[in-house]
Amino acid sequence: MLTPPHRGYMYTLPQFSFFPSNYDDDGLSAGGIGSTKKGLHGICGDRYSAATPRPHETGGKYGLFPKYGAKAIGGCYAPGAIMDIKYQITANHKGYFEFGLCKLNGKNDAETEACFQTLSQPDGQKQWFLPAGNKIFSLQYQLPSGVTCDGDSHCVLRSWWVGGNNADVGMDGQEQFWNCADIYISNNCGATPPSPSSGKKGEMIFPTLMGFRGLQVKR
Repeated sequence: MLTPPHRGYMYTLPQFSFFPSNYDDDGLSAGGIGSTKKGLHGICGDRYSAATPRPHETGGKYGLFPKYGAKAIGGCYAPGAIMDIKYQITANHKGYFEFGLCKLNGKNDAETEACFQTLSQPDGQKQWFLPAGNKIFSLQYQLPSGVTCDGDSHCVLRSWWVGGNNADVGMDGQEQFWNCADIYISNNCGATPPSPSSGKKGEMIFPTLMGFRGLQVKR
């Protein structure tokens, strides 16, 4: 997930240079089908067997909000805003995406499965079915109007991708991937942040948290 940037992707952006490098940020499949078919997975895509907090969870190697606070926030949105989400697919496994939101009230609170509220697209659909192709896809999901989180409180946006490559099997027989991103939902953002727009070839324009100024990031 590029926008808002998920925790494992943050290190690629200059304003988040304090994040450690992560060269497997597109492989958060919780250990693969052998693990997830048993219903076992880390909340943000790490192996279930990993020590807690797992690397991509709050307080883990890439879940740096407890240490850095607002500096580790990947985007700020108005309550009820329609989010422009950018997701890069490098190996298309078909299937569908769902997105969930979890509000954490304290700086050291951690996300749980029960916390996540499933979000809907503007047309009310919860599942977004992946078209063919390997590229950056744009999709929209709406935030709840009654939720705010800023300061020491923040929200976790989670993507969940259930693949569709394997015929005649249920969800547990498909590859699954999770990403978690740290965001604020606040009336103090000023406006819904713009989605990244294409710059020169090989570049994307990302909004920053303060003022949402365009920033060119080479990829």
